Amino acid sequence: MYRYLAIVVLAVALAGIVSSAAAKEDFGGGLLGDLPVLKDFTAGRQSSFDPAEGNNDGRQDWPVAPGETRQLALIEGAGAITHIWVTIASKDPVHLKNLVLRMYWNGEDNPSVESPIGDFFGMGHGKYYQYASLPIQIGTSNALNCFWRMPFAEGARVTLTNDGLVPVRAFYYYVDYQQYKKLPTDTGLFHAQYRQEYPCTPGQNYLFLEAKGRGHYVGCNLSIHNRADGWWGEGDDMIYIDGSENPVLHGTGSEDYFCGAWCYGPAFSNLYFGCPLRGEHAKNALWNVYRYHLTDPIPFNDEIRVTIEHGHANDRNDDFSSVAYWYQTEPHAPFAPLPNASDRLPADAKVYSEAGAIEAEELAPLIKSEDVSVQSMDGYADEWSDGRHLWFRPQAPAKYLIPVPPAEPSDAGEYKIEVWYTAAPDYGTCELWMNGEKVASWDGFRAEGVARSKTEFPVTLKGGNNAMELRITGKQDASKGFLAGIDCYRATRM
Repeated sequence: MYRYLAIVVLAVALAGIVSSAAAKEDFGGGLLGDLPVLKDFTAGRQSSFDPAEGNNDGRQDWPVAPGETRQLALIEGAGAITHIWVTIASKDPVHLKNLVLRMYWNGEDNPSVESPIGDFFGMGHGKYYQYASLPIQIGTSNALNCFWRMPFAEGARVTLTNDGLVPVRAFYYYVDYQQYKKLPTDTGLFHAQYRQEYPCTPGQNYLFLEAKGRGHYVGCNLSIHNRADGWWGEGDDMIYIDGSENPVLHGTGSEDYFCGAWCYGPAFSNLYFGCPLRGEHAKNALWNVYRYHLTDPIPFNDEIRVTIEHGHANDRNDDFSSVAYWYQTEPHAPFAPLPNASDRLPADAKVYSEAGAIEAEELAPLIKSEDVSVQSMDGYADEWSDGRHLWFRPQAPAKYLIPVPPAEPSDAGEYKIEVWYTAAPDYGTCELWMNGEKVASWDGFRAEGVARSKTEFPVTLKGGNNAMELRITGKQDASKGFLAGIDCYRATRM
């Protein structure tokens, strides 16, 4: 309790706009040193109090209807929002995703802040959990607090939109602000943007922020839904500034950027970083982490791209959603449209099974080669039957005899064979031979990332033994290797 109280006091102290240099000289300095200095701003508040002077302070008499946009605050002149407090009474189980918070500065048409309200306050996955950072603090019983400083020169507008199907029974809030005669020069305006990728794009870093103008990036929160067992991290953070082709800032791993280590221990929260929602290393586990650059903002003069890999070299395809926070001059680039409310929560990862197919990975123990193993494909969406494939890892062209159970005499005849295989940037060209004849071929190279593909062909099977062989014959010049993968196959009598 004392820890959280200290954090709140520290946040209020750091929020003052008056320089504390004189206060430190006159009063001995320290984090509270400028509190005795007389202020030249006026304090203001717009809130959900009952205008009829009753007790409907969350406007229980005026629920926020589905599809409605409610104006929470309209402030004129110059000033800065210094604190927002919210608590919500709603029977919508995912109202944190369905309610959208927007903020507009200086009469602009495009919002500078746009996010599902839960994600803006660091509540990923539409869930409540308690934590305390310096700019965002979540109290007990679903009390959402934000201390980001949000200046404006010619007015501010804050709105709430209900994208859900259930009315909000009561929405309690404070918008506290300071009113100035004039906004100081060289003041950037606060921005926050929500993004998601379900799942992350194969072969491409996840993008937290892409902004144009002059400003500085001050951090993000990231919510992760595991689509496969194992550790979601190992992805390097890469930040590109002012048109740089290579990252100006290049990190060493996901938890390293978020200031943790070794895949994280128990859930925790600190002033500038934390992991307040700590899942397991398992499919469908939920995580949330944050990193706020309050003492180390990252400036840009023209543009910035803040990215991170999903898994090592993007070898996982988990579901990511995030909010990035930054300050910049206007105008800002318009944000892409928010995903539909029904798409803001990822679906559970499930094991898919191709009906009537034989799982190729079941043959792995029968193939006598160190190059052959079974690889889980859960990290690459739900397309692979049984979530795995038979993986071939030669360093050069190679041949592999694939055992086929003997056929009964009555099984002899013409068949259509369907083969589902894996394609990726480091895969080679393949041929499938049956009883000494080539019956199919495919190119496993795919520059865009890992994907599941299919080929089909006729074949004549004889009673007794049938010999099937996979030949990896080479690779495209652009391919990084000679790998191959077979998911499953199905035979249908013609």
